[in-house]
Parts: sequence; C-alpha cells; structure tokens
Amino acid sequence: MAPQRSFSRYNPGNPPSLSDRFRRRSSTVLPRRKKTVGLDLGTSRVAVVIAESDEPGTPVVILGVGESPSDGLRKGVVVNLDKTIASIQAATVAAERMAGHRIESVVVSLSGTHLWSQNSTGVVAVAHPDHEISEDDVQRVVEASRAISVASDRQVIHVIPRAYTVDGQDGVRDAVGMTGHRLEVETNIITGAQTAVQNVIKCVHGAGFDVEDVVCAGLAAGEGVLTPQEIELGVCLVEIGAGTTNVVVFNDGSARHLAVLPVGGNHVTSDIAIGLRTTLDEAESLKLNYGHALPDVIDHGEKVEVRQVGGDRIQALPRRFLAEIIGPRMLEIFQLAREEVRKSGFDQLLPAGVVVAGGGSRLMGTMDAAQSVFNTASRLGQPIALAGLADKAHGPSFAVPAGLVKWGARDRGHSTTRQPVTFGNTYQKTVRWLRDFF
Repeated sequence: MAPQRSFSRYNPGNPPSLSDRFRRRSSTVLPRRKKTVGLDLGTSRVAVVIAESDEPGTPVVILGVGESPSDGLRKGVVVNLDKTIASIQAATVAAERMAGHRIESVVVSLSGTHLWSQNSTGVVAVAHPDHEISEDDVQRVVEASRAISVASDRQVIHVIPRAYTVDGQDGVRDAVGMTGHRLEVETNIITGAQTAVQNVIKCVHGAGFDVEDVVCAGLAAGEGVLTPQEIELGVCLVEIGAGTTNVVVFNDGSARHLAVLPVGGNHVTSDIAIGLRTTLDEAESLKLNYGHALPDVIDHGEKVEVRQVGGDRIQALPRRFLAEIIGPRMLEIFQLAREEVRKSGFDQLLPAGVVVAGGGSRLMGTMDAAQSVFNTASRLGQPIALAGLADKAHGPSFAVPAGLVKWGARDRGHSTTRQPVTFGNTYQKTVRWLRDFF
C-alpha cells in the first residue's frame, strides 16, 4: 500500500490590477525563486522538466530534463499503472540528476479523447454595499458558471473565464475594482472522465510524488509555444502527439475551444510499417529521416532503402512512395483539426494562423500541409521564454512539458498575463477520495 499523499492546489483569483502589479514589482523584497516540475504523460514517452521562476516577465529557467519510454499509456490514457509508474520514476530520476534537485510535487498533463469543452455563463449580484466588485465576487460568478449538467462519470477539469459583463457593459477583462450591481461571466469549461483523472493521480502518487496541479495537455502546449499576441489575435494550436492530437482555439486572450483527436504520429508510423512491410522501429526511422507530408514535392528519382520484416533483405523504394503513404494520414489530421475549428465558430477569426507542435510536427512538410488545409499561415511551435538549460527542452516535442512548468510558475503568482483557471469541487473530491483510499 502506498503512503498517504497530500495534494496542494493553487486557487488563483482574478489577475491583479495594474496598481497591484506595480506595487509587486516595486517592492524592495525580492521574491524567492520557486521550483516547478512539469510531468508530461505521453503515449510514447514520459518527459519531466524541472525549472525555477523569478520575476514576472522573465524567462523560466530550466534546471533539468528527463525522459523515459512510455509503455503504460494508450492514446494519452493510462492502461497499465505499474508500467506508467516505472516510466515516471525513470524520467524523474534523470531530471533530478541533471538539476541536482529532489522532486516532491509535479504539475502533470492530462490527455485523451475523453476531454471535452463547452461554453457556459454565470451571473451574481455584487455583494459589497458600495457595489465595488471584489475578487470574491469574481470567484462566485465563475463558480456560478460551473452549474452545468455533467454526467456522473465525468468531472470539471478547467473553468476558463473568457470575459465579464458589468451591468450590461460587456467585454470586461478584469472586473475587480469596477462598480456595478450585476456581474456576469462567459466561461469555457473543460470536463473529463473521472477514471482517467484518478488513474493519472494514482500513478503520480505511486511514483512517490504529490500532485500540485493537473492541466490538459493542449492548454499546457499553448502555454509553452504561443505568444500573448497570438492568443489575443486568434490562433489554432495543433499539437500532434504519438497517440492523439490536441486542438485548441485561442482568441481574445483565452482558450475558446478544445478537442482531442484519436489520431497522432503513431498512426503515421503504423501506416508506413504496413505499407512497406517493415518493423515499427524501421518505419519510425524512415518517417523522421525521409518522410514528407506532401508527395508532390518529392522527385520521382529519389530512393530510400527499406529493411523488410522477417529477414535482412533491404529493398530500394521510391521516396515518393513513402510520402504517398504518409500524406493522406497527415492531411486527415489537419482536416479533422479544421473541422474542430469550424465547430468552435472561430474559423474566420484566426489572423495569427495555425501553430503546429508536438513530436508529430517534426515530419518534413508538416507546415506546408497545415497551410494547405487551413488556407492560412502556419509555423512550428517550439518552447519560448525559457532560460538556463533551455536547449535540453527545445523542439516541438517539448511543447507540453515546457508549458507545464510555465503554467506552474504563473499559478504561483509569478505571471499575470493570462486568464485564471479554477478547478471544480468534483476534482477536489476525487483527490480526497484517492488520498483516503491510499
């Protein structure tokens, strides 16, 4: 039986006013540097990033990185507790050695097609006698928006405020300090399967760590690779993992729609293995070294050597044939992502275009394929605003773990540039149940 675990959870209020931010930055007492650990539970690997943060607006300093093959997850969901625990322990040991810091708690990612997003609204009367809106009023109205119908086997993961309305004046970003009688809020609520959340928490506890926060992988990736300007203008993030693809639409400074597609880079690898009658390892190598998402750009004369399964026979095949296997699957991923954008209603409101991240984006021609499907500009999403050993957490495959440490730093009060995220009572009940059970 594992020992009892505690669970600490930051409960952010509304972003501070400009005067509060100024006072914080003007203080002669420098804040103590905080350590944050991001744990990304992926289908093909578990990644851990240890970082520390200082003043708001300064880069998060990377101290250590660790990775381990992931054998206990499928399509982002835990299917084997023991194997997942072993992967977490291997990755954390590597990160601890690099950082020279012992891990106690983590901000962990959550993925899988069980994650859904929906819009909601809430309204409350301002409580203070002089009708000045307080942080408590904001918390109450966000909680009021949580009153949606949720199936008994699901729970609220995130409640993301989009905008407030004060006595009919809409589009308010920060309502604290304003005067009004009636406060309304529009929120984006993300729910997930209770069992999926419980199993993630069990694995982290089983590996010997506390859970500081649970964050949807798509939101973490956005934190890791998107600029504030892109989130403000409107952008679609497509994070292609091994087993799933996260699609998140951002606009006016917050997440507006989130979906998880049941396809990812492993499906491309499997297509190659079947089409060329080779092993999955050989197919993965061919994909990364010679693959291309757009067959038409490959010269007919180019050849690749393929070691076929069941022997040492090596066959030279047209590289274009390899691309013809890969292309349809990559186009399918982007077409499904585009359909999610259409569902969100923001398909015409993405002036910042499409940002593609995740390990699946390393395939040659991926940006061009995204641009051809979305008919808008695209770029590769790599972690930004990092310092220290940033080269160890570089590349699109580190979008989620890098975003997790930035998320953790922000929610400790070290950043005030993003909308707050609060967690539901159901979430707390789940954690208490697990703590008591173990």
